[in-house]
Amino acid sequence: MKLYIYKYFFIFILGVSLAACDEEFLTESNPNLIATDNYWQNLDHTEATLNATYSTMLNHYVLSLLEESWRADMGWPGYGRPTPDNGQGKTYYFKTYTESDSSIKNKWEALYQGIFRANQVIAALENLEGSVDEERWTLQMGQARFLRGLYHFYLHTSFNNGNVVIRDRVPSSQKDFNASVSPSSEVIAFFRKDLQYAYNNLPAKYEAAAGDVGRVTSGTAATILGTSYLYQEEYANALSLFNDVIDNPDYGYGLVAPNVLFTKAGEFNKESIFEIAYNVTHRPELGQWDELSQTNRLVNQLGANNSTMPAWIQYKYKTEPMDPLDDRNYYIDAIEGKKLRNVPLRASQMVTLIEDEQTLFYLNYNVSEKMKSGATGWGFGHCKKYLNHDHLEDENKNPKGSWNSGKNVVVNRLAEVYLMRAECFIKTGDITNALADINTLRSRWGLELLGAALDANHTYNGVNYTEQTLMDHLMYTEKPLELSNEGHSIRWTDLRRWGIIKANFDRLANEVYYGVDYSFTKLDGTTGSSGGGSIASGPEPAAFKLKVDFEYDLTANNYIPELHDYLPIPLSEVTSNSSID
Repeated sequence: MKLYIYKYFFIFILGVSLAACDEEFLTESNPNLIATDNYWQNLDHTEATLNATYSTMLNHYVLSLLEESWRADMGWPGYGRPTPDNGQGKTYYFKTYTESDSSIKNKWEALYQGIFRANQVIAALENLEGSVDEERWTLQMGQARFLRGLYHFYLHTSFNNGNVVIRDRVPSSQKDFNASVSPSSEVIAFFRKDLQYAYNNLPAKYEAAAGDVGRVTSGTAATILGTSYLYQEEYANALSLFNDVIDNPDYGYGLVAPNVLFTKAGEFNKESIFEIAYNVTHRPELGQWDELSQTNRLVNQLGANNSTMPAWIQYKYKTEPMDPLDDRNYYIDAIEGKKLRNVPLRASQMVTLIEDEQTLFYLNYNVSEKMKSGATGWGFGHCKKYLNHDHLEDENKNPKGSWNSGKNVVVNRLAEVYLMRAECFIKTGDITNALADINTLRSRWGLELLGAALDANHTYNGVNYTEQTLMDHLMYTEKPLELSNEGHSIRWTDLRRWGIIKANFDRLANEVYYGVDYSFTKLDGTTGSSGGGSIASGPEPAAFKLKVDFEYDLTANNYIPELHDYLPIPLSEVTSNSSID
């Protein structure tokens, strides 16, 4: 889905008369309807509409990364502490949102817009079947079926206990619009059929043609299909698909070096399975709040103004034990010589931490001197994944400003598959292979490995893990730190299916941290202070700027499984669809 495949946006208006009418009128051709047999006369036409189906992913509400950050345990709403200042964020963080929330409505409508476009492609292709190039036809049908399945999977994961409306065709009457929700089991069966078709018919790779970069493959379909099996605890089926994704050389997937992830130069790298291509070139007339815009606003939403990161996860990131046998964990100090890095490599790539003096940030600074921090203001750090720190001197150097970033967004990557496969191994009693998959990722980051020592080249923690203790590590450390603020509702869905939402909020509500000063050295040798932006834990320090004992207190009290485990069907759909109670 490279930048230019979004050049064409086809918005098709389906006109349906809501006025009183008799049966004779309903048999007449609707002049407002662009029907599949009138417009889509060849595979170039269907290709353009397929590109528009992909473009639905540009809509921020499809992934709702900002809202999901607040909803789970990945984001603090705004930058004021101890009282947050972002009103929308507080509704998610404190669990006071309702079916009238605009972001819930926007997510629902965005996903069904994608389904509507996919159904247009599918219907048009069915009309063309047998009269056009069969290989190209199958390739388009596989992608359209994947996207329709994906959007239904997202709806099922997010809304109404999985009981959502199945849209398997373009609506042609008011009756079609007024469709009732289907039981969760039927929704699962429906989107799995689409994903299975895509898995069976899409290629493992595309040819080198530039226009195919980023299109979904059989590996993408295997990843989403396997995820759906994992979510339903069908571990054997999930494991088979995850084995294929990780071990099948035809896909060409592989883990990349730490400094490649979440960089402009690293877009569409071999770890990427599904990625949204943004750019600052096309549709320059559209602003940041237009969901047709080909730029994203995540720099300011997750990286700066609207959401800082909670104390717990920043503290986890900076205190992960580094492997002293890994040379990447050292730097050369001008006075003291070889020294251990201030923070681990995973922390450096994922988040901003005031102690991170060894990592370049916006080309001419280190993280310590350029990041926003403060115990009562900007907090203890931000999500780094969506910042343009790797290729710009400042976000304001972006041609369209800091609200319009052209940096890609990775939806699914191989590291997630490793962790999902590790979970399958744990749940089926295979601790050895689960540890191997987790340690594969930890080794990439230069972290201390888990379990008994297997070689002399790495440091192991020597812990004898059981199924429960390793699962605890996966739930509370490995997966949230590897995948923070990524993908589609990964953290919330995990907490829900693991049955630990309440326990997790209670645990976090009882944790206490302190905002303390930290004096850092800038690249030019001068010093600066964090204003209390360093996180401490343990005994109360002699001096601190803020005691962080307030995170998740109200959240834990307000959380009600029946109200919050899934998003409600939006009020706009309930009032406009007579088949939904």
